[in-house]
Amino acid sequence: MNRRRQPGWFCATVAVALGCQILAADTAPRPNIVFILLDNCGQEWFGSYGSEERCTPRMDRLAREGLRFAHCYASPVCGPSRTMLLTGRYPFRTGFTLHHDAALYGGGGLDPKREIIWPRPLRDAGYATGIVGKWQINKLSEEPGVLRRHGFDEHVVWPGEVDRDKVAPADYEKFLAAVRADSVEGTAPFVRQIESRYWDPVLLRNGRRERLAGRFGPDVMQEAAFDFVRRHRERPFVLYYPMVLTHGRTFTEPVVPTPLNMDPNRPHQAMYADMVRYADQLVGRFVESLDKLGLRDRTIVFVATDNGTEKSMVARRNGRKVTGGLYQLTEAGGDVVLFANCPKLLPGGRTVALADFTDIYPTVCELAGVPPPKDFILDGRSHASVLRGEPGVKPVREWILNQYHTTRVVRDNRFKLYSTGEFYDASADPDEKTHLAASAEPPHAAARERLAAVLGSLPADSPPPFKLLSQSAFRLRMQPKAAK
Repeated sequence: MNRRRQPGWFCATVAVALGCQILAADTAPRPNIVFILLDNCGQEWFGSYGSEERCTPRMDRLAREGLRFAHCYASPVCGPSRTMLLTGRYPFRTGFTLHHDAALYGGGGLDPKREIIWPRPLRDAGYATGIVGKWQINKLSEEPGVLRRHGFDEHVVWPGEVDRDKVAPADYEKFLAAVRADSVEGTAPFVRQIESRYWDPVLLRNGRRERLAGRFGPDVMQEAAFDFVRRHRERPFVLYYPMVLTHGRTFTEPVVPTPLNMDPNRPHQAMYADMVRYADQLVGRFVESLDKLGLRDRTIVFVATDNGTEKSMVARRNGRKVTGGLYQLTEAGGDVVLFANCPKLLPGGRTVALADFTDIYPTVCELAGVPPPKDFILDGRSHASVLRGEPGVKPVREWILNQYHTTRVVRDNRFKLYSTGEFYDASADPDEKTHLAASAEPPHAAARERLAAVLGSLPADSPPPFKLLSQSAFRLRMQPKAAK
């Protein structure tokens, strides 16, 4: 059958139209990326995850109108959790299987020659990059410039070191000797003398140390976050915003008064709830600032928490009381909050079952149109297509993994298996009270075999890059010495 030849003007018009479409796609502005991370706050405090505490209305709205991950695994304490988030690699690959508080104890930190965190390829691709808040995984006084080497153009961060303005040189030498000796007793008094992140905060602003008398640290950091997006609104930007809320002043002082209520003598539970409420206000105001600057439609906002809540805190969730699970691989300790929101770019009102912190790296890179670094092994999987709501896309995860010290745990949408043998129906039994390892029921046996195969396929732990230093690491190393 002969086709009628189209006139030349028609072909030219089609070519121009197609060319314009391709050009528009190629020149579409890249999305801005904002990643907000709360410190020591479990799912049980978020209404979008079933909390009955009524502390997070603004973040709940973001989760409801965005895409929420029902289960997201992260190491149950901040050091390895943040390393997992930023490197896209499991603890068995990086060697950070224990908490390492580099900011406080030194001894080595996250090495930009060894680990390439995701802000770096985005900066190299033209993004403006900034960090505001808590870093902790390097000792910044000993590694000046390390944040820039990690990929951040700008920083306003809490250093998290022993406050040298308040600790005499001779006493500081005693602290260093106690660190070398793995002494919990010798280091504990100095932990209470860390630079403040809350009232009268000490911050590093692009390498310059400053003490801000009379100010509340989260407010100062929020101002810095506002300032960063305002100054860079004409180009694509990445803001990593790891808030200091809702961690206590130190690990021995789990709460602080906020501007919502300055009375320091209230019950810890009430003070902690105020810390969560204040974080919720800050997140809400930050998103409002994106609206006012006209950035909301092209800014993807992630909100996450780094691990479970301090163990002394209890919250009601879905009709039951949940005790904080910090340092534990339970659901309360390692199943964290993660949701993303951008009304124009991410269709809202959706929930996806599974993700873990390694997935952030490839997801952010794909959303930004930036390939991950070559020859750098990533364990994560990209959820970008799921976030964008592309037709026919299926969830990318059938299982998620977590690890602390030598114990690993893997779960699917229902079941959970520890490398030490414990096996639970995590969906029906989130408190892990009924051990199912001996169950012969076909669904249990099949799930246990499937998850055991996942654990069996993974490599052995890489050695840590240096001696890991923290109160928990000191205790673990002291146990064999005490036994001897």
